[in-house]
Amino acid sequence: MIDELAADYEAGRAVDPAALLGRVDPDQRQELAALIDSFLMTAPPRKWDPEAYEGSLPQRSVDRVYEAIVAESGTWPELLPALRRKAKIKRAELVSRLAAALGLSAARQVEKVGSYYHRMEQGQLRPAGVSARVIDALAAILGTEPGRIRAAGGGAGDRGGEGLAFARTAFPDAEFAADAAGPARRSTADEPGHDEVDALFLDG
Repeated sequence: MIDELAADYEAGRAVDPAALLGRVDPDQRQELAALIDSFLMTAPPRKWDPEAYEGSLPQRSVDRVYEAIVAESGTWPELLPALRRKAKIKRAELVSRLAAALGLSAARQVEKVGSYYHRMEQGQLRPAGVSARVIDALAAILGTEPGRIRAAGGGAGDRGGEGLAFARTAFPDAEFAADAAGPARRSTADEPGHDEVDALFLDG
């Protein structure tokens, strides 16, 4: 499918990443999205035509992707990394401080906090399930008000990240670039039991 997208791009035809992602199985979408993102980041730029772009398929695709992200997870994928960069806190440090603030000290608990926080930044976690304790602790660490973080997740639905989302995140400082990949997403269905950490991030 990358070859198909590249051919359309090089021929000057409209490209629709969302349509391509919709043609593959859900478990293949993340990999394909990364390939599409890599291609679009390295492909030679086209001549910009603002009049042609207005109302075009690419513009509608971007709008649909943004709306999908907001519908699933509010604007957490935009707000949380921005607050973290402003505070100059790397992800590993934030996770350690968040776990401590929640009274979680076991290595396995800290690891799970990291996995859930990564899902928050990636828009893969249902905001309504995240407890006030987590929001309050995050706000204190990031130097903001709890209401701001909660409000940023206010547009979330009940699908918990199962919908299609494709976006590009810029990391302006090299110090934070390594944070982009983050830990692999982990499903609580694979865990031996629903524990205290799961409850904090899933049960509201």
